[in-house]
Amino acid sequence: MDSQPGTIWGREPAMVLALVQAVIALVVAFGLRLAPDQIGAILAVTAVVLGLITRSRVSPMSTTP
Repeated sequence: MDSQPGTIWGREPAMVLALVQAVIALVVAFGLRLAPDQIGAILAVTAVVLGLITRSRVSPMSTTP
């Protein structure tokens, strides 16, 4: 799936997070009517989800039997 460990779809996790949040911001800017609280909640949830995915990709694996 990924060519390098610690990546999401072969990209740096910070780049994926920035892309997702930029797309959300563009969709809102070009017509999706959301309250500022809703936009903040969506951006926070995406940051948390991608943060958890990132952590699972870069955390060392236990080697003790």
